[in-house]
Amino acid sequence: MPWRLTDDVEAYAERVGALLSADPARNTIALTVLGMVRAGHRYSDEPMLFGWYEGGHGIRGAVFHTPPFYLELAVVPDAATHDLVRALRAAGRAVTGINGDGAAVERFAAAWTAETGERARTEFRLCLHELVALRPPEPAPAGAARPAREADVERAAGWYHAFQEETGTPGGADAEAMVRERLGDGRLWVWEDDDGAMAALAARTAASGGVARIAPVYTPPEHRRRGYGAAVTAACTADALARDAERVVLFTDLANPTTNSIYRRLGFEPVAEHRVMAFEPPA
Repeated sequence: MPWRLTDDVEAYAERVGALLSADPARNTIALTVLGMVRAGHRYSDEPMLFGWYEGGHGIRGAVFHTPPFYLELAVVPDAATHDLVRALRAAGRAVTGINGDGAAVERFAAAWTAETGERARTEFRLCLHELVALRPPEPAPAGAARPAREADVERAAGWYHAFQEETGTPGGADAEAMVRERLGDGRLWVWEDDDGAMAALAARTAASGGVARIAPVYTPPEHRRRGYGAAVTAACTADALARDAERVVLFTDLANPTTNSIYRRLGFEPVAEHRVMAFEPPA
């Protein structure tokens, strides 16, 4: 089969690095995960899987599975979809869901359900946005942004949990460890209201291929509708551009028109639709 599957992240990185780096904005998740796994990060105790597709002109496809997250279809050529399904089934890999470019997800879901008899259900329709020109909110809400500090760790970790619960995102890692990883090099920002209370947060990935991704952004219910989330996102974005990023991207839930309009006002424009689908046993 032209798809090669392995648990060796270094072998995977050697083969797919150039493919993913050719479009670092669209491949932001794949590049971030690759960097973190190579640095020793683990999302769970379950074994990870990495795969690449060798076509007539070199490496043309890349996928990875880091449980508890779904199989990520980073780059899957149309003609390679059925071969990927067969390779995964031959390897005995359980696939409970997929994430990736909308068209690639649709093709894989059709092939997978035809092979397995399972049903596919769309969980999220997401939109990848890229910053064109940053436009911080005017006027800014009361208060100010600042990098997170050690004293913020407990509250920020609680907000990470709340974000995961509200969005249905798998945790897959210790929230406090995630907070500390971003806090360590100043990639976690908070907004303090005019009373000095922490009112919102925004974090980002380290830049990969010159691209940083904002994630997550969270404002607790008692502080919403005051512009804090937009303001702290703008501050986190500005910091990324000032330090290690040439471009900044983020994902939005297409079912939430409010957040989509907020990010458009900040200067982010739609780039591509992503889809998250789950597989269920036959009826």
